[in-house]
Amino acid sequence: MPTLQLIPPANGPFTIEAFGRKFTTTAGTPITVTDNEAQILVANGWIISAEGGHGTTSQRPSNPKAGTRYSDTTVGYVVLWDGKAWRKVIDGGAV
Repeated sequence: MPTLQLIPPANGPFTIEAFGRKFTTTAGTPITVTDNEAQILVANGWIISAEGGHGTTSQRPSNPKAGTRYSDTTVGYVVLWDGKAWRKVIDGGAV
């Protein structure tokens, strides 16, 4: 069964139940779930981890292509490389 990595929204919830399984994590920390479970979590505001990977701010890709998304566990949300700077996907603010 395919799996996905998800992170909770910055303001939670950090515990959620899907198909009788309880998932708990902290802000910015991804968890691995099945694709079916992911549908429930995404419907409740959780975010699919980005194709650029996930990790701390210092682990961000060093030479990303414009449009690369990265799940930054230091700041607790997905950031996007716009070609010049990393920006929060949520509001476009620089990080």
